Amino acid sequence: MRVQRFTSIYIVEPESQGWIIERLMRDLACELERLGCNVNIGRGTEYSGQEIILNSRYLTPFFDERAKINSVFITHVDDRIREAELKRTFISFNSFVCMSPHDADFVTALKGGSDGVVGLELPLRDQSVRPIRLAIFSACYKDKRKNEDWILEYFSSRPKEYRDYFIFCFLGSDWERFSCKLAAANLNFEISRYSNSLQGEYFLYKEKLISMDALLYLGFDGGAMSVYDAINAGIDIIATDISYHRDLGTLARLFDDRTGFFDEMDRLFKKSADSRQVVQTRSVANYARRLMLHWESIVQLNGNDLRVENFPENSSEIISEFRGRYKKLDYSRVRSGIIRYIQYIKHR
Repeated sequence: MRVQRFTSIYIVEPESQGWIIERLMRDLACELERLGCNVNIGRGTEYSGQEIILNSRYLTPFFDERAKINSVFITHVDDRIREAELKRTFISFNSFVCMSPHDADFVTALKGGSDGVVGLELPLRDQSVRPIRLAIFSACYKDKRKNEDWILEYFSSRPKEYRDYFIFCFLGSDWERFSCKLAAANLNFEISRYSNSLQGEYFLYKEKLISMDALLYLGFDGGAMSVYDAINAGIDIIATDISYHRDLGTLARLFDDRTGFFDEMDRLFKKSADSRQVVQTRSVANYARRLMLHWESIVQLNGNDLRVENFPENSSEIISEFRGRYKKLDYSRVRSGIIRYIQYIKHR
């Protein structure tokens, strides 16, 4: 089947309100242009025959018969008036872009069919996931009572990519020698070292601790007061299963040996890797590609006179679920609905 490629898209934006959706539409426009489309953003009255019209607001949509695709981007439907306004778009529009598959099920149930309905998870605007910052709040000793070499052993047994997921932040004295080993292993680290004679030294360390993701303590030498400092800072605790580290409930994750420490590091890596995967999957670039495929499928179906009328068997339950969260109609909502209806009649 021949793939339909579009060259021009018009994003309708009735007015700029500094809304996050407006920023998203500009991100989307950039990605669509990277896919070879000429994209313009403006009011409906400025439309000049582009192949696709994408309405950034479904409540005040613009329609033109010249467009191959008349699409509405559907945000929250949270009262009966907005539901009625959404249903009104079913008459003329042929593309309904929802913020998730869950929302698409609701629109499909209201519409009585899935023709033209797609659920694309709202994309993230920021593509970055910062590394996990692990604090080690203690001094370093020549007898290695803090088991710091376990850090080197862990990364030597894992793929090199793991190293970019962590920053080790040493709060205390005499970590300089050990940091040379970290540098040789190409690990990320920071050292904050204050003199014992510096007034307020302890509180300066505690201020650093607040910016960390977790406190890491590897020693089996009687317990660490830094565990309590981590509780004060409101950060996670990963520590040895000894002494007063115990019985802290959900505040602390405890381990018994090196293997236990490795397991905790693997858990942290997976959590961060999952975040990076979500960021990649739900990027604006990926969203733009999926949106183009949606529009292409509509043209293909129209060209073959096909319709996809599959919709959930539990449509009534889905509608009831969404309606159960609707806001009550107060004066402000009714007034806004009347104003939008007047605008709709005026521009028909």
